[in-house]
Amino acid sequence: MGPVTEAAFAAPGRSGEDTEANTAYVWIGSLAGLEASLPADLLRGRRIRITGSSVGSRSAGETLAEAPEVMARFAVGPLQLPWTAFPLSRVGEAWAHTGRSRAVVVPD
Repeated sequence: MGPVTEAAFAAPGRSGEDTEANTAYVWIGSLAGLEASLPADLLRGRRIRITGSSVGSRSAGETLAEAPEVMARFAVGPLQLPWTAFPLSRVGEAWAHTGRSRAVVVPD
């Protein structure tokens, strides 16, 4: 998580301007850091869901059960998942993104 996560959560401000918005943050890997410090008021003032994703976040049985479907999708061709990348310096635009694609924040 680290300072990148801290900056991403702090970017929209802490005044609760958009209390109806849901934010999902998926933590994959540890390249940006092993820990992040997030103020309690930030977490209490927003609808935030933090999810981990790695080998340890699912059981081997769950992973194996989904493998045939995943392989079948790859056999058809590349997966087309609509997403829009926003550099971290434009994280505010990512938070405001309302298009049909997923907003993905990437390092500058």
